[in-house]
Amino acid sequence: MVDRIIASRVSCRSIAPGEIMTVPVDRVYLQDGNSPTIAKLFADNGLNRVFDPARIGVFFDHSVIWPNASIADRIREAMEFSRRYELKVFRGGEGISHVVAMEAGWFAPGSIVLGTDSHTCTGGANDCLALGMGASDVAAAMVTGTTWLKVPETVRLVTSGYPSSHARAKDVALYALAKLGQDRFLYRSIEWCGPWVETLSSDARATIASMAVEMGAKCVFLDGSQPRKLLSDLMETGIAPAEEIELELHDLPPFVARPHSPSNAIPLPSCEGLDVNYVFLGSCTNGRLEDIAEFASVVRGRTIHSRVHCLVTPGSRQIYLDAAKAGYVDDIMTAGGIVTPPGCGACLGTQGSIPAAGDRVVSTMNRNFIGRMGNREADIFLTSPLVAAYTAILGCLPRPSDLGA
Repeated sequence: MVDRIIASRVSCRSIAPGEIMTVPVDRVYLQDGNSPTIAKLFADNGLNRVFDPARIGVFFDHSVIWPNASIADRIREAMEFSRRYELKVFRGGEGISHVVAMEAGWFAPGSIVLGTDSHTCTGGANDCLALGMGASDVAAAMVTGTTWLKVPETVRLVTSGYPSSHARAKDVALYALAKLGQDRFLYRSIEWCGPWVETLSSDARATIASMAVEMGAKCVFLDGSQPRKLLSDLMETGIAPAEEIELELHDLPPFVARPHSPSNAIPLPSCEGLDVNYVFLGSCTNGRLEDIAEFASVVRGRTIHSRVHCLVTPGSRQIYLDAAKAGYVDDIMTAGGIVTPPGCGACLGTQGSIPAAGDRVVSTMNRNFIGRMGNREADIFLTSPLVAAYTAILGCLPRPSDLGA
């Protein structure tokens, strides 16, 4: 898929992995945290125009509620930069860039989209070549409407069988990381395929796609994409067959990634009963309506454990409104949870809630590196929304027999 997309954009019948190509980009988006860095690059290098303001967005998602004067100043810089070049602004509270970009149709099938956040790869769920890049590369693309890249090799991740009834897309992603590691996927295009992949909802597909960067990949695609029929006119390219790696999923249990790496994942039964102080549901990986609905279905009519600080952050304003309309927000808050404004929230540790020293956090986000949530003395465990919900109720990681009870 990556070869077909690139070849179609440069009118080339044959491309090879490792080849350096300059390609046009369809969309570019920035986030509030690094927009001031790009603004400085513009100023320092005498850049004074962009290729198309309507196709460049600035998302105010990392710091929705400004926690201190320093961040407030950076947000102000980002706002002024956006106004100066008449860029499309997605204001604070609209949601996480990758989630809102999907909702807004920015990840069009067959298109090329750049973002200044590593999880831009989420767009691969919609057969978009979505690439996270650094500030200097994105600044150049904003001016020229093009970018250069090395054509990645493709590896097909061929799944067989189906996970257990309590395993979700997040569990499969964690299992793949634990079993296969990152080295074989570095700067490669991953194509997930197999009968299980084709059963995934759009929300579950986004979960898998967002974790591609944790696997070390350049980009990601998933078989079974409904829009893929729209790509039938992309030219066929003369390329070598992709490497295939088999991934057996038969009766796979839920997985938990222990500190301090997503690849440090083990089956849930190996860590059941571990006390937890803080549960976070959210992020571009698991902050969608399907995730909130499952969490709410577990806590409905129950009380969150007195030891647990429970925070739920919807991925977008639309998700928040849909969750409220469906009664999920009421279910969570009545149970004792806190529902915050849409955005990145606690995931990156810039605005809270910051865990205390010694806390064990169960989170549905994508990374659990040391200090990820703002405190190097806290331990972060990654799980699916289902496991996170039962953890919030029980105050500890559940047993498999607890799930669905």
